[in-house]
Amino acid sequence: MSDRIYILDKKLLASDRKRFESGIVDFIFVFILIFVSGFIIVITGNIFNWDIFSVWDRFITDSTYLAFFTFLMLNYFFMECFFGATMGKFAAGIVVVTENGTKPNFVKILVRTLCRLIPFDIFSFLGKSGGFWHDSISKTHVVVRRELEKDMEIFYQIDLIGEKEVV
Repeated sequence: MSDRIYILDKKLLASDRKRFESGIVDFIFVFILIFVSGFIIVITGNIFNWDIFSVWDRFITDSTYLAFFTFLMLNYFFMECFFGATMGKFAAGIVVVTENGTKPNFVKILVRTLCRLIPFDIFSFLGKSGGFWHDSISKTHVVVRRELEKDMEIFYQIDLIGEKEVV
């Protein structure tokens, strides 16, 4: 077996359209997550006779944007950390990877999530590179999952050429 290391090909990068679709699904998912969280808080408060709904209500109404972005950032962080993709990315068939095609580690995902807080990061794809700052700073890429799997399979099967098959 050789010591070759897989390097991601730019042709595997997800299109702007897939990333946009992914973002829309993520926003919808976060709204649902906020609703479900509120529902669970109300039920828990009623079961234990706690007045936690008033705290929840104040948090949501007084700081709507803060609540939404808190849930959004937590969603990005936990989903990408554990699964390598958010609900939107799952729906679009894309995944976050390193340049070697592997799942990013905790630190890269943390950096990626924190970089989303940079003002105007959402518009950074309009630059010359065509990528987002949260991708380039964290050294991660968003690729089409199936194409990556095919490309990596071909890459590693080349090493088996000339090897005797063990039956």
